[in-house]
Amino acid sequence: MPDDIEGLRAQLDAVNRARLGLAADDGGNALEAALEAAFEPATKLAIYGTLAPGKVNHHHIAELGGEWRGAAVRGSLGAVPCGVHQGLPAMVLDPAASPHPLQVLVCQRLADAWARLDAFEGAEMQRLLVPLEGDGGVTGVANIYALRRAMVAALG
Repeated sequence: MPDDIEGLRAQLDAVNRARLGLAADDGGNALEAALEAAFEPATKLAIYGTLAPGKVNHHHIAELGGEWRGAAVRGSLGAVPCGVHQGLPAMVLDPAASPHPLQVLVCQRLADAWARLDAFEGAEMQRLLVPLEGDGGVTGVANIYALRRAMVAALG
């Protein structure tokens, strides 16, 4: 794994391009496995909107248990433009943006819930990997649901 944030971002971009269908695998599965071994992102979900505790859709993850931590990701909030979640918050990732504070659910049971959560989030959202930031810089890597069309435009 790279020691610098730019190297990490390049690896995350490669995995995210594959998740978005923008690139052939080209070792992406091996890269994702290496990121999993180093950071365990399958056990982390960065949450900025309605899945957070006390919000309208929290019930979709409440039964999973786990631990909540504060963190930030670089990006800004937009809104889902259409579909069942129209108007709800949607993250647009941007490494040049200011850090956006959010909460991170750390839970071993997330791995069994990804398919259900992906279906709930719908076609307008895409689960991607993102570096988490804290007071000392990058603190880990997590999954986050980001606005698919914006990420296709940014990474395509």
